[in-house]
Amino acid sequence: MNRLSTLSVGIALGLTLALLSMLCALTFALWPDATLDFFGAFSHGLDFGTIKSAAPISPGRALYGIVGLGIVGLVAGVVYASIYNVAATGRR
Repeated sequence: MNRLSTLSVGIALGLTLALLSMLCALTFALWPDATLDFFGAFSHGLDFGTIKSAAPISPGRALYGIVGLGIVGLVAGVVYASIYNVAATGRR
């Protein structure tokens, strides 16, 4: 099997999660109730309306989440590719 570039996989996953976070923040800013309803359905019927914040989301807080999730994705991608490389080739 081919080895994966750990940094490439990390960057790809980090950017993917950052883009998903950005899309989520945008949809929540535009349609908060519909977004909560969607994620409630996605989470097997959990009611997220009870934890909805009354304060609007600030750009700084949205950016904090986007960057944070991007970093988590980067680390997760590097770990995933490293484990894949060891499992697929039997060596580092």
